[in-house]
Amino acid sequence: MEKTVLNYSIKGGVFHIAWNMIFVVSGIYFLSIINIEKIRFKFGDLVLPIVTVLFIIVYGKKAVMTLFNFHKKIIFSQEGLELNEIFYEWKDIIFPRVIAKTEHTAKYNLSYKEFYLTFVYKQKTIEIKIDDYDVSENEIKELIKKYTPKFTPSTTSENKIVYEPIHDFDQIITLEQYYDLEHEDSEEAIQDVQKLAVKDLDEIKRFCENQLFTQPDKVSFIYYSLSEDEDIDKWADFLSDEFSRVFQIALNQNKIKELTPVLYEILVEDISSYNAGQVRQTLLKGLDHKDLETRLKALEFLQDWIDEEVLKSNSFVVSKLRQKLKDPEWKMRWKASKLLEQYKIAFESLSTLDKLRRFINP
Repeated sequence: MEKTVLNYSIKGGVFHIAWNMIFVVSGIYFLSIINIEKIRFKFGDLVLPIVTVLFIIVYGKKAVMTLFNFHKKIIFSQEGLELNEIFYEWKDIIFPRVIAKTEHTAKYNLSYKEFYLTFVYKQKTIEIKIDDYDVSENEIKELIKKYTPKFTPSTTSENKIVYEPIHDFDQIITLEQYYDLEHEDSEEAIQDVQKLAVKDLDEIKRFCENQLFTQPDKVSFIYYSLSEDEDIDKWADFLSDEFSRVFQIALNQNKIKELTPVLYEILVEDISSYNAGQVRQTLLKGLDHKDLETRLKALEFLQDWIDEEVLKSNSFVVSKLRQKLKDPEWKMRWKASKLLEQYKIAFESLSTLDKLRRFINP
């Protein structure tokens, strides 16, 4: 059976260990120069030794934990995808793709981009940071195309897609056709759509509005193509507005199931803009929808449109998530608690019964 094994990056792991050991050694040094004999059991005298010891423990633990990561692997095969010894069958995987997230470290006021392999498995979103492995984001994309049954190119010549350059909207291909293309052709197809958008973004918008239900896979490919642009920020406002528009239609017409595949293809990096804020407002409306599936999808999508900085500056989002801890459905309560926990936001603990339900009804 053919398979591709991606190992944890030894080089990256060693660098991470070395970086943490610098802090450990610094902590040991500062601890060694403290005059123990002059320390009295007063708060002021004990602060520095305690902080220094904690410094050593925290960074030492990080270094040690990295050692336990070297055995981790990502394995692609015809049967499925294995992530760190957990196996996922292709038949239960939907929307596998690579996404980029711009992370911000408030402490050092630094922004940096990280890449993740993500997919939905049995209604649960799975993410794994691929920067920790010996692979690039483009190589992961090719492996997805190679191994995912849905995207495996046809072997019969009559079903093979011969790419014709896209010069107008009638020639736009579907997302499924895109995955049947060879790598060079698939890259050209994305660039052709981007050129159309540069030429006439208003016409692209009209096409997406008019064909949302008649040709949703073509609309999906447009969103996918713009989301894949290296200079994605120039499409951020358009994509944010389109997400709001499509999700609002899903709310108004109870079409969340039909429109979710389209919404999955809309991604932006900058979630601090006014337009991204409008997306959050639309998703917060979805959290109150009468249909449970719609509420769950709204909560799932919300995770892509918030980060630590957004939550710090937007107390309404935090307040809304806390409200969902009282949702009539336990799944909403559980998922809302997990999201609050992820960002270390204080909240009233769930009941023992809810905690048990998580294990009884996974």
